[in-house]
Amino acid sequence: MAVNQIHTADTIDYDYENDSLFLFTKGGAEHKHSLVIDNIIIDFGEGNYIKGVEIQNASKRFGVSKYALTKYRRINVNLNVSSEKLELNITLTLEIRNKNLPKAITAADINEFNIPSGTMAMSCGMC
Repeated sequence: MAVNQIHTADTIDYDYENDSLFLFTKGGAEHKHSLVIDNIIIDFGEGNYIKGVEIQNASKRFGVSKYALTKYRRINVNLNVSSEKLELNITLTLEIRNKNLPKAITAADINEFNIPSGTMAMSCGMC
């Protein structure tokens, strides 16, 4: 059975000093486990839904300056799950020179937590 979950994040936060971009929901179910895919940490809540995402070395991953990451407009996280594989796609829209510029990264790994097949998504716009 495919699981399709879409959640809206409460907060985007960029840690300039450590170059980490955070996207998370406040409250709700307790943290169940975390998964690291290519220096991207995905936190799951009860029911295996995405509770938060941390992108380490974010400026290098997106190919932009640290300053540009302070001008985020929207972020979309999509996790496509099969019985064997996890495919993560993250699109971040930044305002650069008064224009919205989308930047994307992808990563993949094995489904070691046996997360149910389907698609999970999290997004936040101007949070």
